Amino acid sequence: MFDSAAAIGVILGSAWFTLVPEPTVVNKETVTVSYMTDVHNKEWDLSLTKDKSILDVSYQSKPTSFYGLRYGASAMLNAQGTYMFGPGVGKTIDAKGFDMTLFIYPSYSVIKGDDRIRSLSGSFNFRTTFDVMYRLNEKTKVGVGLMHISNGGYKDPNHGLEAVRLTWGRDF
Repeated sequence: MFDSAAAIGVILGSAWFTLVPEPTVVNKETVTVSYMTDVHNKEWDLSLTKDKSILDVSYQSKPTSFYGLRYGASAMLNAQGTYMFGPGVGKTIDAKGFDMTLFIYPSYSVIKGDDRIRSLSGSFNFRTTFDVMYRLNEKTKVGVGLMHISNGGYKDPNHGLEAVRLTWGRDF
């Protein structure tokens, strides 16, 4: 579980988020669409037909009164037909015009094709996303982020996968 810098970053980021007392001042639901590419995509070819491209759509509830946690759901799909979906929990923090959001999605996975995601084992994996988004106006935001997928070490192998995210969000 701790075999990559991304996994360690996610754990440290999660601890930091629990220590920050206040969520974002934006008390709205959010839908995000993210385009991702595996960090091992050395060509940085971002076309949707490439093997290492991933599309993710997620919904996040309004912040609750319990530590400002948000609940949600997310689904992702890659060009080879691999898909993952599941519920999630996370938090958004307001940082002067930027929203920083950390979400963890326990996910059911169907792995297809011959790609790096196949190195994950099992049909149950955890997806953790961290996004920093700039609010363009009251409802729209854009940003960048990271995603880490692994099985949490419950089964071998647990190589994990990391991706860079470009994200568009809409509050309502």
